[in-house]
Amino acid sequence: MSRIEKDLEELSRLAVTLGASRAKPIPVDAIVVDERVQLKCRYPPCPFYGRNRMCPPFTPTAEDFRKYLARYKHALIVQLDVPLTEDIKSRIRSDAKLEELLSDKDFSKTLMRGGRQAWRLLNHVISGVERESFKKGYRFAVGFAAGSCPLCDECDVNEPCKHPLEARPSMEAVGIDVQGTLEKVGLSVKWCARDIVTLTGLILID
Repeated sequence: MSRIEKDLEELSRLAVTLGASRAKPIPVDAIVVDERVQLKCRYPPCPFYGRNRMCPPFTPTAEDFRKYLARYKHALIVQLDVPLTEDIKSRIRSDAKLEELLSDKDFSKTLMRGGRQAWRLLNHVISGVERESFKKGYRFAVGFAAGSCPLCDECDVNEPCKHPLEARPSMEAVGIDVQGTLEKVGLSVKWCARDIVTLTGLILID
């Protein structure tokens, strides 16, 4: 077993120790980058577009990210399964439309409270694995989380980041087609899940 293979196995185990459900080394050429992913950040308008430092237009374009990606050889996919609470599951199973659910303040608070905790855990895992990769000598290791950065209640894009050691953009924010990538490496993500939501992150290691 080569040094990088051994290190990737150790980093995979670390990710699970930190809270991930699973982690898998993948070749960088399996990562799918598509400009249309960033287009979906704008249309329909995402409420975090231009309002979060870890989201477009503050992140590299898909075109630029391809250039960065070409310099890497190894990567680690990290997934976190988040069970939905009974309250959320019962509401999702109702006949209520999404816009009705999100306009319900009590439901939105419950969703955001549970969701933010899970998203923060993924950030913790990604930054922890990235940090350990750096300690192992992979000085260009860099991580990507999921969704908008959850570390602050509200991001002030005109001020320096308050959590620079853990704040990371999502895979989608740099143009990565998450579903396309997962399909190429034998993993999956279930859309419109009613019991478990799976968050996916990535660490490039070189």
